[in-house]
Formats: sequence, structure tokens, C-alpha cells
Amino acid sequence: MRIVVVGTGFAGSALVREFAARGHDVVAVSRSAAGTWPAGVSCVTGTVYDPSFAARMTSDADVLAVALPALSAEGGIVASVRALLPAVHRRVRLGIVGGSAVLPLRTGGPRLGDTDSFPDALRPRVTAHQQALDTLEASPGEIDWFVLVPAAEFGPHAPGTRRGTYRTSRTALVSDANGRSAIGVEDYACAFADEIEAPTTHRSWLTVGY
Repeated sequence: MRIVVVGTGFAGSALVREFAARGHDVVAVSRSAAGTWPAGVSCVTGTVYDPSFAARMTSDADVLAVALPALSAEGGIVASVRALLPAVHRRVRLGIVGGSAVLPLRTGGPRLGDTDSFPDALRPRVTAHQQALDTLEASPGEIDWFVLVPAAEFGPHAPGTRRGTYRTSRTALVSDANGRSAIGVEDYACAFADEIEAPTTHRSWLTVGY
């Protein structure tokens, strides 16, 4: 399977390594050629905001995995999704690294980003991820997309160690018996690869945690 990964930061680099370890043909797309990648990974420099570049990188792809920041000078994840949708054709499956704050901590509860304890400084990220999700839901029906949302505790500050296990949900963030919602980046990448190899989610989100 040919998988193009757009964005090679914290989550994106983990996706590249997981896909490569499983024997897929992986293309890592970033604005610079920085990084050390496993043998067989192709590194391409470019921007999704260039329509011709976006069309070229998806022309022979089976999957387009997008791991771009919620916010950026160019418009962040919302602008990225809007720029990429015209390049995605029927044969390409689109997978997005989501943001946990758009989901409730428990089924039927408020979004994490709407709770009183959620930091005000992070609320623009919530808006960005919600707008990206809304944009995907409004996309043409033939586009097969999914958003894999990590648990609440996820990021460079909590990379975790690989456990080789995870749980998923379609109603609320996954939490353990102590109420902790967390996932390590390697297990997140494993869940993303599993969803690509054995699809269960179409035109919707799925969340993963321990």
C-alpha cells in the first residue's frame, strides 16, 4: 500500500515509522527534508497549499495521512483540509490526526474543550479541529475519510512507551479505570495503521486510548 504522510512532527513521524515497519510504501511530505527515516521511506518537500503539488502527491497514493498542526500562519488544519480535498479522488482514503478537545470525556457529556477547566489559551485549537471536522462532513460523499482522535493526554510532553494495546470508542474519549484518558504516540500510530489496513470507520471519527 502506498501511503503519503503529510506533516512529520510528533504524530506524523510516528506514523511514518509505523507504516514503514509494516512494509508499506511510505512518502513523508514536509516543508524541509529534515529527519532521519527508515530505509525505503521517500522524503518529499512541498506544501499542501500548492494545488499542483497536492495533485501529484495523491495521484498514485492509496492513503493520505494528514498530521498537520491545528493552527498555523497559513490557516492550520482547516485550511489544510480545504486545500487537500480537491486533490483526493475515489481511490485515495483520507486519514486525519484529530484533536481530543472536540470530543466529550464521557458519553453524553460536554466536549472536553467546553469544560470549565479547559485552558482558554487552547480554545482556538478546539475551534480549528471542529471546523476541520465540519468541513470533512460537508465534503462530497465519494470521499472516504476518517479522523483518528487521540486520548486527552497525548503529545510531546507525554510520548509514552509502546504497550502494543489500545481501546477505541465512537461516543467519547477513552479513559482507564482511574479516569485517565491517555495514549502513547507509538500505540496511536499502531491504531492508525490498523484502521488503514482493516477499515472500520468511514466518513466519521474514531478515538483511541488505553
